[in-house]
This record gives sequence, structure tokens and C-alpha cells, in this order.
Amino acid sequence: MNQPARTCDAKTGSVLVDPEVTSVCQGGTSAGCSDNAPVAITRSLSMGFAAAAVSGGHGLTGDANCGQCFELHFTSKIHPNGQWGGAHEDLDGKTMIVQVNNIGYDVTGDHSFDIQIPGAGQGIFANGCASQFAGYDSAVFDCATHYGGCRDRSGCAKLPKSLQAGCMWRFDWYHWLEGDGKTNNPYVDFRRVKCPSHLTNISGSVPLDDDAYPDVDLQAFP
Repeated sequence: MNQPARTCDAKTGSVLVDPEVTSVCQGGTSAGCSDNAPVAITRSLSMGFAAAAVSGGHGLTGDANCGQCFELHFTSKIHPNGQWGGAHEDLDGKTMIVQVNNIGYDVTGDHSFDIQIPGAGQGIFANGCASQFAGYDSAVFDCATHYGGCRDRSGCAKLPKSLQAGCMWRFDWYHWLEGDGKTNNPYVDFRRVKCPSHLTNISGSVPLDDDAYPDVDLQAFP
């Protein structure tokens, strides 16, 4: 089994040694670290962390995917039921490398990855962020929209400073909701790749079989 990714103490921000500490969302002190937010490496390449949604037919299986890295290539495909969403033309063709540090067993269909983005919605666990960042109301962390999150940049300025850059990434690089609703749940082609050091230095997790997968040529992304 791959080494688990690091988590942070919700009270102190320090890295936790014990991977079994209960989540802050369930009354414990284990929380995602602020440096798990996405970051643009170049105009066409970003890196970050994601939960793998493993109930679909796309080959992701569950706990075995934890720690693995995937290269996501955003495509122009749009959703068939209502012709909505997909990738904005400025996102189409871009690439993101993510390391899986969580698992979503309850998501079905074509859904494959939930990228961890500050301000992008807390879902059913709407108490965790407020517990982690004292003095902030839960609504601040997703503009009171648990599914979908903040719809424009103004919400980012209300977040704790350590989360603001990751929130802005969603609008500046990812082009969230630009162009009459794009980008909204874009489609990706993806493949397993060797984890770049940018991600493993943050997570502290390197898959045991990582050398069996191709390196990503970072020079290929202007």
C-alpha cells in the first residue's frame, strides 16, 4: 500500500505524523493542508491534489489509487444533457497533474476526479473549514454555495490568506464559468504518470510502483 499523504493539525497547522487522526469534519483535528491548493506552473500546466471518484467505469478503484499521480488533459467535449458545461476554449488543451489524496466512493457516472480548490464548495462537510480556521464563518469558504462554490473572484478575498491564491486559480487558469457557463465540470483524458517532486514534496507520499510510469516532460508545457 502506498504511504498515506500528509495531513495537517487543524488547530496548529503543523503536519500530523499519525495518519489515523480523525478528520476535522467528524470532530477530530486532521485536516487538509493549505498547500494542497492548485497552482499554475506555466500557462498550460498546473499541479494540485484531488479526490478520486471511484464508482464509475473509468478504471479508478479505490484506496489503491491513493498517492498515485495522473495527468489530466482537458478536452472540448460538452455535457450531452442540455449542452452545458465542459471546458472553456482557454482551458481546452491544457494539462493538470494531480496526486490522489482522498477517495470518493459515492460519485457515479463519468465523474473521475474532484480537484481540491479553495472556495469551490464544501459539499456535505460544511463544518470542517470553519473548525480549521477559527474566526471564519462556514459560508465564507464557498460563498454559502456548498455545491459549486463561489461564482466569481470576489469570494476569494474573504478566505484566509493561505487559501486565496488557490481560489483565484480557479478563475485565472481554470476559467470557471467563463463563456456562458463554461468552464463547468470539464471532461478530461487522463493517464497514470510518475509523480513530480512538486507534489511529493508537499504530500510526503511516493507510490511504491512510481518508477513503472512515465515522467512528465515539464519543458513541453509553455
